[in-house]
Amino acid sequence: MLAKRSWHHFLFSGLLVVVLVLGGSAVSAGALGPMGVVKSGTDRALGILKSQQTGEGQKIRHRRGEILQIVDEYFNFQEMARRALGRPWKEQPREKQEEFVRLFKDLLFNTYVDRVESYTAGDERVSYDEERIEGDYASVRTRVSNTKTSNVTVEYRLRKVDGEWKVYDVIVEGISFIDNYRSQFSSILMKESFDSLLNRMRQRVSENAVL
Repeated sequence: MLAKRSWHHFLFSGLLVVVLVLGGSAVSAGALGPMGVVKSGTDRALGILKSQQTGEGQKIRHRRGEILQIVDEYFNFQEMARRALGRPWKEQPREKQEEFVRLFKDLLFNTYVDRVESYTAGDERVSYDEERIEGDYASVRTRVSNTKTSNVTVEYRLRKVDGEWKVYDVIVEGISFIDNYRSQFSSILMKESFDSLLNRMRQRVSENAVL
């Protein structure tokens, strides 16, 4: 099983990822610049999180299909999975690469939905500090604060794909979402085969399946 301790380490980044993808479905990602992509979902998403506290909204896990559709619009999961796996990616046949991407996405969704549904702060303030664009790559630096945290720096890294900016990494307080997973995967692959890693991921997805 993948190390639970390191998964918990990224609770807050997971929250921010879900915050981004939950909202903004009415605006085409292709019509937005990098900062626009990051900004577009925040207000609506924070409203959804607050509704979880009051019981007014439908639980996030019951909106799985809707959320996954929006996630695919804003996140480049193949890029995320490729970077998270690192060098072994090129060594795998296409069908195993595709399964890895699918399992990676399911792991992220199942793990963080559980965390977000138990989240209770509800008074987040987001500041958008900086946008940098270099060719087909960009970064958007933000700060998030609430009663539990003070000015947590969150940087989104994006790549332009087919004319649309899509997120491929999130860096929270200098710690990369992708680097964290690469470390986990590398540790496993030092001792086990890629097929064994896939089996671990299948098991984890099965254990955390959203019904």
